[in-house]
Amino acid sequence: MSRSNRRYRDLKQQIQRPAPLSSQAERRDDLGQALDEVNAWGLLEEQQQAHHRLMTCFGPAIFRGYLPVAWAGVAIWHKPRGYYFYDTLGLLGIWALRTGERGVEMVVGTRVLTYMLPFFNPESYYRRIQTEFRTFYKESASPPPDEQRRYTACYDPARRLDLRREIEDEVSRWAAEQDALRRE
Repeated sequence: MSRSNRRYRDLKQQIQRPAPLSSQAERRDDLGQALDEVNAWGLLEEQQQAHHRLMTCFGPAIFRGYLPVAWAGVAIWHKPRGYYFYDTLGLLGIWALRTGERGVEMVVGTRVLTYMLPFFNPESYYRRIQTEFRTFYKESASPPPDEQRRYTACYDPARRLDLRREIEDEVSRWAAEQDALRRE
């Protein structure tokens, strides 16, 4: 058998035989699953696609972190409509935080991010802001501090539909507040 035929056979066997998963990959992602079961992505995607008269929304995107506790979140970012409103960016998100050994806390909250670059290039800004904000803003998408949390609850799979409804109500309240603030 020629060398190229052996390489072809070996490659074919590697493709057909999946690599074993690591123990960490086998472990269920309970934070991601909690976000999925309350439809975090769908709720924020609806807000991003809603036609807010005086606000532009971008996202949603998924974020993860491990400090001070393990967390996963889905967030959208928004700014007032207009060319000159880039100095601060609002963030609305739904986060799942690991509390204790097996507990998961669901958080809906907001954050205000500050523009960090010494200059403003509108072409690159408006191109990049549609898909990500971390290039331009100091803070990350980590969960908000307690005073910026709008809703907090312990995740219980048996109550997931109630949690979903409560989170949806809070996100809708946020949207109504934003539209009311912008009208004044």
